Amino acid sequence: MSTSQTPTINLPNGVDHPLTSPDPSPPQEIEATIARLSAYRHVKGVMVLFRRGVDGGGIVQSTGTVFEGENGQRYARELEGVVEGVTKAVGECDSGDQLRFMRIRTKRHELIITPDEKYVLVVLQDPGQ
Repeated sequence: MSTSQTPTINLPNGVDHPLTSPDPSPPQEIEATIARLSAYRHVKGVMVLFRRGVDGGGIVQSTGTVFEGENGQRYARELEGVVEGVTKAVGECDSGDQLRFMRIRTKRHELIITPDEKYVLVVLQDPGQ
């Protein structure tokens, strides 16, 4: 009998957590949102992540070749860190404030990131259009 191992992220506190959701069936609302956003012409990929500490963290669902396989896991790992870092910084600057939306533009891509208490929505699009 073969066992498959779920890829994990090693957090700074020494705790590992999975990069994929333990529940293979995401809520219908997430599926509908991903389908709607993926239909836009310049969107290259959409990913929904659990927030760190929620259901073990990791990818709930994703679309687009840019988020497939190791590349998707790398984006998930790095973006979880970015969201947590910015969330902490916003809270330290103004204790009553909360991160709602981030937009990161690079030479090749634009990332639109919308965190809430349980999930992080990430849309990667072509900024040249």
